[in-house]
Amino acid sequence: MIPVVAPNSQLPSAVVSPGGRRGFTLIELLVVIAIIAILAALLLPSLSKAKAKAYQAQCIGNLRQLALTSQLYADDNAGRFAPNGDGSTANGIKLWTLGAEHFLPQYFTNRAYLLDPQYALFADYLKSAGVYKCPSDRAEPAWLGVPHVKLRSYSLNCFFNWQTPENSVFSTSRVTFRKQSDLARYDASQYFTFVDGAPLNICLPAFQLYPGDSGWLYHRPSAEHNNSGAFAYADGHVAAKRWRAAETIAAAKNGGTAGDGGHFVFVAPNNPDLLWLKEHASPIPPP
Repeated sequence: MIPVVAPNSQLPSAVVSPGGRRGFTLIELLVVIAIIAILAALLLPSLSKAKAKAYQAQCIGNLRQLALTSQLYADDNAGRFAPNGDGSTANGIKLWTLGAEHFLPQYFTNRAYLLDPQYALFADYLKSAGVYKCPSDRAEPAWLGVPHVKLRSYSLNCFFNWQTPENSVFSTSRVTFRKQSDLARYDASQYFTFVDGAPLNICLPAFQLYPGDSGWLYHRPSAEHNNSGAFAYADGHVAAKRWRAAETIAAAKNGGTAGDGGHFVFVAPNNPDLLWLKEHASPIPPP
């Protein structure tokens, strides 16, 4: 039985039970709680960073699997890369996966468009939908006010075997790599293939990059890994890329100017991240 302290009496330095056991005073209990709170405050940032690092490692692993799948596909198809582009069923052409604009959410929520060989060329090689989703990708696009949990975070550089629609501005102003031998005159380690896309901006199978000088950032890379994105490259390696410009990070984080994932977002034409993307997407065609 705990002894009762009479009103207006001084709180004892320690409460002693009839059995002779010393209990905590209120002050001691508050001190212990404060110490626990301080330790938690010190540990939480480290735990958060460790979790972010683990997510980044998983994302890099996913991109590595996509790069390997691309290599396997090319090996089985006379060195040709898997077709890429605007991937709706209306186009009548099979791409590495299907995908379409935000107003057609079935194209990024339907597992069959990733895993069914009837629709996706990678389906014969990749059997897990989880490989297509970055674990840090938590923001989901909404159409008509309804959020849609997407299955895919990654896109393929539009300059790798763009097929449909033909003669697109994204595929004619720079070199389009259609087969592995097209890379022979270039350094394959410098050109990215698969991109970890900004969560609200993902749509088509292709990562479309406008090569002009307007500063138009049509598709945006992710900045979910501590303001960094991740890329697979044509030689098979995968690496993180930390963004330098605040406007690049803002466009990736909030979905663009309107915050809705729309594609009409402009940054400074000399934005260092935009210049890096252009440099590593594709070379300018030789004269």
